[in-house]
Amino acid sequence: MYSQQNYQVPIAAPIVRAKYQTVNDFIPNFIPGLLGAGQLVLWIAIVALEIVSVYYDAGRGTIYAGFWCSMVFFVTWIAMFCYLCCNKSSGCGIYLIIQNILSLIFAIILVIFAARFVQNPCLCYSALCYVPNWDFIDDPSLISNYYVYPCTTRTYKKLPVLKALLACAVLMLISHLIFIIVYIIASIRFHKKQKSNPQQFNVGYQQQTATVQMGQQPIYHPSPMPYSPYAQQQSYPIQYEPTVSAPPGYPVQSNKF
Repeated sequence: MYSQQNYQVPIAAPIVRAKYQTVNDFIPNFIPGLLGAGQLVLWIAIVALEIVSVYYDAGRGTIYAGFWCSMVFFVTWIAMFCYLCCNKSSGCGIYLIIQNILSLIFAIILVIFAARFVQNPCLCYSALCYVPNWDFIDDPSLISNYYVYPCTTRTYKKLPVLKALLACAVLMLISHLIFIIVYIIASIRFHKKQKSNPQQFNVGYQQQTATVQMGQQPIYHPSPMPYSPYAQQQSYPIQYEPTVSAPPGYPVQSNKF
């Protein structure tokens, strides 16, 4: 028989704490979803209204702001849905807040131009003043000197379209502003929680020892910590089976239990 020897075997029990949180965890999923859907509808409306405005008069009451501002709006509402698809990761959140700030700037520009054209539908800029509308194309005798075309009744027909474009631009501005405010509030809540509970991101292991005897199952001492879903990891000593030497001609027999 073998002599009993005691060994101290460490047992590692993982301590699982709260999941690592980011600012995006404080933003409800329905907010980006609703804002993204609203921005999609407004984007379609702005493009359609700009097309109708150009149809009535391509030179006055427009600077085609609905087209080039919609390029930025298009990227923003797609980024809203991608933000949800990538499970609100930190990188997507940072990109989305930057994109909303950029879209907010372009929405303000669109509001300014639309408001000016609502006040004066005959307003034109630079070379656009030389672009005729359909009235002059149908009747060339209306062309004045230097090919600068005055307003006609067709130009004033686009006034309701310009008012609708202004309303859509204001709603688009509000949608971007709402997301920026929500992100700021979520950042404040995140930093307050981080200061109140600085240990929430730590993951540690509790070390405990158990006495193990050769040839016996080690005794497990349960951890006083809460139950962990991870399995307990234990180390066991390796048993070596010695051989007995014998003179030549005699078989070697192993001493077994």
